[in-house]
Order: sequence, then C-alpha cells, then structure tokens
Amino acid sequence: MIDYRPLLFANFLAIMLLVTAGFATIQRSPELVGSRIPAVSPSSSGETQTSADDERTPADSAQAGTDRIPRVIPAVSVPDTGSSPETTPDTASAQTAADPQPSTTTEPSPEQKQQPTQARLTLRSNVYDDQVRINGEPRGSTAMDLELEPGTYTIEISKPKHSTWREQVHLDAGDSPTLMARLERYTTVRYRDGTWEHGVKTGQGTYRDSDGLTYEGEFRNGEFHGEGTAHFPDGRIYEGEWKQGTMHGEGSLQRPNGDVYEGEFQDGEYHGRGTLTASNGDTFTGNWEDGELNGHGTLTTADGLMYVGDFRDGELHGEGRLTYPNGGYYRGDFANDRFHGEGVRTFSSGRQYRGQFVDGRFHGQGEIRHPSGASIESTFREGEPYGEVRMTTPEGEVFIARTSEPGVCYRKGSYRETQCPSMEAW
Repeated sequence: MIDYRPLLFANFLAIMLLVTAGFATIQRSPELVGSRIPAVSPSSSGETQTSADDERTPADSAQAGTDRIPRVIPAVSVPDTGSSPETTPDTASAQTAADPQPSTTTEPSPEQKQQPTQARLTLRSNVYDDQVRINGEPRGSTAMDLELEPGTYTIEISKPKHSTWREQVHLDAGDSPTLMARLERYTTVRYRDGTWEHGVKTGQGTYRDSDGLTYEGEFRNGEFHGEGTAHFPDGRIYEGEWKQGTMHGEGSLQRPNGDVYEGEFQDGEYHGRGTLTASNGDTFTGNWEDGELNGHGTLTTADGLMYVGDFRDGELHGEGRLTYPNGGYYRGDFANDRFHGEGVRTFSSGRQYRGQFVDGRFHGQGEIRHPSGASIESTFREGEPYGEVRMTTPEGEVFIARTSEPGVCYRKGSYRETQCPSMEAW
C-alpha cells in the first residue's frame, strides 16, 4: 500500500512558503511608493560610499545635492487580491493622469480686452400698460432693457388719460443709464364739439357742444354726475346735483321767464321738497312730484292771497284754507283750484256761508249768516237759494219763503202772507 503522507506534507510546506513570500512582498511595497534613491557615483577605489552619506550635515547634503540626479520610482499599487502585478508604462501614465494638476491660464493684458460697441438703456415708469416710442417707433411697454447703437434718442412713454412723458438722451458705447418716467393721470374733463380731450370722461371739468349747452362741474363716464352748473340753449340755468346726465338731487333751476325753483330734483323734474317762485311773485312750497305740487303745501301770491293745504298736480285739491288779502277766507274742500264739497266761506264784511259748494259756488244745502244775527237757510243752486227758504231776522223772527213766489213770506206757524223782511242775499 502506498503512503501519501510524505507527499501531502511536502505540498503543505510549499503552500506555506508561497503565502509567506506574498506577505513579505505586501509589507515592503509601501516603502517603495514615491521613494527616491540617489544615483551613486563610482569612486576611484570602486567602493560604494554609503557610510559617508549617513554622516553628512544638512549643509553638506545641500551642497552634495547639486551633483545628484534623482530618479523617481513609480508607485506600486497593491490589488485587493494580495498579488503584486507588474507596473507597466501604461499603468504609470494612468496614475499620473489621475492626479490633479494645477491649471495655468494666461490672463490677457489690458490691451487685449474687447471694447463695447453698444449702449444699454433701461426704461421704467410708474404705471402699467404704457406705450414706449423711441424716435417715433413703437417698442412695447415698460419695464424694458434695450441694447442700442450709440447716438441720440427721443424717448416717449404714454398712456390714455395720462400725461405723456418725453426725454431726449445721448448714448455712447458702454453707457447704461436708467430712465424712470412718471406719468400724471388727467383729472380735468374737457369736452369740445364732440371730442373728449385725452379721452378723460370722469372727474372735474367743462363741457360745451355745438348746440350751445355748456356745463362746468363733475363728470362720470362722460355724463354730468355730481355737482355742476349747466346753461341750456333755451336759457335755463341749473346749478346743483346731477346723476347720469340729469338733474337729480338738491339744486336750483332758473327759467327764461324768471321762474326759479329751489329744492329737490329727480330725473330732471321737481321732485321732493322744494319752492317755486314765479316771475309774478307767487310762491309755491311743498312736496313735488314729476314737476308739480302734490300733497301738502303752501301758496302765497304777490297780492297777499295765501293757501295752506293739499295740492294735486299743482292745483288746490283736498282740504285747505284760503285766506284773501281783505281778510276773508275759505276753509274746507277744494277740487281743481275751486271750492268743492263741504266748506265755510267767510267774507270781509263778516257774512258767512256754511254748506256745500260745487265749482266754487254755493250749491246744495247751506246757510248764510250775517253779522247782525240774521240768517238764511235753504237749498242753494249755483250760488242762490232755491225752493223753500227759512229766514231769521236779527230780532229772532222766522219767515218762510219760496223762490217760486218772490216777495211773499209766511210767518212760522202761519199761513197768512206777509211782506218779506229786507235781507242781503234774498
């Protein structure tokens, strides 16, 4: 039988030797990386001067170093596998390329810098949506940064309803100015013969058209709106509040005939509380609707007549009291400027009628009383007694008469004819 143990032992020893040699190689490699060894010059005796080098001072080494030619040993990289591959020229080149080298750039001298050939212009303004023109050419709106050839430029920045900003600037190559435009908003309205200046239709201003209408005051969207004064072609003059082109609110209107109204307006008509003073001196004060007195009001005429009461469409209508300059008065119902209905008419003489009225006359049941105490009771027709009449004298005597029998009276309770007493209104 063959014994393999000596063969296995020999193989084991060979493997151990190989491993030991590998570790020795790895431990020596770091000492070789980047180390330098001097080249030794042969002496006259042909021996290597090793001990003398070790005993030299730094000064001697510096002096001796000028005669040496150093030789660079390339770095040996150790792979992770533990093997040490041979260093080839390609490997050395790759290692050199991996190490960063400082770059050297040569700055051009001042004579080599390129000189600017254009100017830079920056435009700004205080408004949005403006329009920029340079030498009359539209360029859009600000903000704007422009590259321009050297020269002189007229800059114009505009916007509707704003003042136009203009400035002339001279630019040389390399200039970079910034221009800030300030546009003021127009607030003055001016309308002349169909044209709104600067397109402004809202604010304070004046108006004049081809028909002769003039206006000075406030505008909104091209209409008289707010406080203002208008002179109309027909001679009317209105001063006061406006709304959307019509007289509306507090104001006064003077007509060509001399009538003057002061008070409230609505949609161009007298409406609300107001007073109309007519050219003849009559004064109407009260509540107005659609240009006429309606409701409670007063009327005072130039000759002293005064009415206090209800109106309808400018006429005395409803309940009221009419006082005459001579002291007489009427108190009662009115209709269409006349006494109509129940009322009391007192004359300056003291005579008084109480009863019914139709179209300003005694009509219907009524009574006339005299200051003396005499009275007439009857049914009245168009201002006169009609039918049976009851007369009472100042002494208290009562007579019955009939309008069908003029001059014939009967004492109360008697059928005997007698002469009627003399009495006014009979």
